[in-house]
Amino acid sequence: MPASARLRSGYHSIFRQDLFALIPTSAKRILDLGCGTGELGKALKQRQKCHVTGIELNKEAAQEAGKVLDHTIIDNLNRFDPAFLNDKFDCIILGDILEHLVSPWSILKKFAPALTDDGRIIASIPNIAHPWIISQLQKGLFRYELSGLLDITHLRFFTKTTIGQLFYRAGLKITDIRPHPAKENPIQYLVTAVKPKLKHKEAIATILILTFNAWAYTKQCLDSIKAKTKTPHKILVIDNGSTDETIAELRKDKEIFHIENSQNLGFARGFNIGLELIDTPYFVISNSDVVVTSNWLNAMISHMNLDKEIIALGPVSNYVSGPQLLRGGTYQDENELENYAQGIRQKIVRVFTYCPRIVFFFTLFKSKVLSKIGLLDEQYELGNFEDDDYCMRIHLNKLKTAFLNTVFIHHYGHKTFEHNNIDFAKTMEENKKRFLMKWKPVFDKNSQGG
Repeated sequence: MPASARLRSGYHSIFRQDLFALIPTSAKRILDLGCGTGELGKALKQRQKCHVTGIELNKEAAQEAGKVLDHTIIDNLNRFDPAFLNDKFDCIILGDILEHLVSPWSILKKFAPALTDDGRIIASIPNIAHPWIISQLQKGLFRYELSGLLDITHLRFFTKTTIGQLFYRAGLKITDIRPHPAKENPIQYLVTAVKPKLKHKEAIATILILTFNAWAYTKQCLDSIKAKTKTPHKILVIDNGSTDETIAELRKDKEIFHIENSQNLGFARGFNIGLELIDTPYFVISNSDVVVTSNWLNAMISHMNLDKEIIALGPVSNYVSGPQLLRGGTYQDENELENYAQGIRQKIVRVFTYCPRIVFFFTLFKSKVLSKIGLLDEQYELGNFEDDDYCMRIHLNKLKTAFLNTVFIHHYGHKTFEHNNIDFAKTMEENKKRFLMKWKPVFDKNSQGG
């Protein structure tokens, strides 16, 4: 059988109608990574006026693609430098290719700058969390095959969550991610991503926000951060499986990044998804039901740096347990809130309060905490006591936690629990037991004067 006939009947010649439908008809310059024999590019050129460049490792497939595409390159994406293309593309296609690469994270990041400002990346990525795979793992099986989800040539494996992490690392904003061929049979995810419209090119802080439904509060939180934060920053929202309008709204907002978890992972595990990605000197973890006030980030960073041993710094608030609670606020709207916060800044004498426990409803960290202390302990399911636990670990490493008396953050309190009918008291009690069990040896040692 001639090479061309073999290719037309095999993997390299598959035409992806699902990807074809996602590619904008307005795209004039298109780059197809792992283009195979060029069937997709050929169909695109028949549908619209466009210039298609393909890159393909398989020599025989690339030769076939060269007959139908405008420009074909035979090369290995693991080593290819897109700077050699000397071009920008309205659409970059990655159809079932990322999972075959040694470092898909670095390669996606390397190709992202080749996208025009209003361009799109279209990708299809196999889903290792498919129910069939899970059922096989429960039987102790993970058997490679010649094709499909466990294709023997797959080097990397992804879920919906880790796809979000992949694109965030590349500086790309996901605007759509859908299971294919159906929600009940998510063999792969079809991803559309764009360049975000960020206010700051070089962020010094990453603001992590955890969401689970209750979009009205999340919107107010995001709006306040955008309006009141001048210090260079970026926002990463980690969604814990929302079923209301949250996902649709997050996808539309090109001023932020977001990651979509398939289910509610809880506070610690949900935030850890974002903490694994921190690449700025500072980060904030924030509940979604807070409203910030002017100059908060600049004030917290500048004051934190007055003491090199402070590694976690909280604000004062109207709704928080412990000494961070500030009673007596009578504001009724955001204008009154701002005036109230300004009044606090003007009359406070003691700027810092060093405190062995601060509440992680809204907290600024130096990012070095992650290398010194690690991630949040995920045994505290849903929420509560992960902050007590982390503060314990900080102090055992002879670092400090404190709160800033001059920064006031409004907190509605427990809105995620309320909107999702989660029993707050039960969760609190269960996690208290976990906390006491974990730290009992330390408490016993201290009580004995050890």
